[in-house]
Amino acid sequence: MNDKQNWYAEFGSASNNCEDAVFDIRPDVAIAFADAIRNRVNIQGPHHAQDFDDLTATIAQTSRLIQHLETFRELTITAADRTSPHADRKAIAIAAAMPPSRLYRVLEKHGQPRDRKNPTSKES
Repeated sequence: MNDKQNWYAEFGSASNNCEDAVFDIRPDVAIAFADAIRNRVNIQGPHHAQDFDDLTATIAQTSRLIQHLETFRELTITAADRTSPHADRKAIAIAAAMPPSRLYRVLEKHGQPRDRKNPTSKES
């Protein structure tokens, strides 16, 4: 039997009884995630993972989480930009913690024009 403790998180809604459980969250990843959403700035290294296999499993799960959140952030940025032809891109860049040049690359990647004043500039 595995003597390592499995952590899990439950996500639900206060307005309905729908719950979704995610199992097998590495303890150090769970702590780092909770600290991030609580905006705690005193970032610590892993406390639970000690050996090479545990540390590399923690790294892998962290990498998958980062990749997923990065994709989610890009889609959210694009959705915010599509809310209006006058959406405040400077505010979006600030919220995304990225320079305008990177914001424009993200928007172009997801089909948003860099120059909203001339939407046909690429159709020549």
